Amino acid sequence: MFILVSGLALSGFIAVGAAKGGLFTPTPEPSIYGTWIEQDVAPYAADQFELRANGVYVSGRLVSTTYEWDGSQLRYRMGDETYRYTFEEGQFIRQQPAHYVSSFARQGAKQGS
Repeated sequence: MFILVSGLALSGFIAVGAAKGGLFTPTPEPSIYGTWIEQDVAPYAADQFELRANGVYVSGRLVSTTYEWDGSQLRYRMGDETYRYTFEEGQFIRQQPAHYVSSFARQGAKQGS
């Protein structure tokens, strides 16, 4: 019985120590605020959008005051169209509308690294 109680107490101390030491701390979500520019297209044809705390901007205009961000997917509506992106390796990949798959990098971010 003493061994069982001692083992439980030791397990409790280890769990508390791990929690205080940050072992169970969730990974922080990446910051998505900034201007995102379409890659691998001519600069004059590149789509871009800006994410701010108060909404989504396109060409300097506020097009949506709400968006959904779960840490891996971004979704917002502009007019009748829903835009959906996945976040992979520091870039947004446009999934919808699906004219073609395109990637967006944050303005000022190094590409090809």
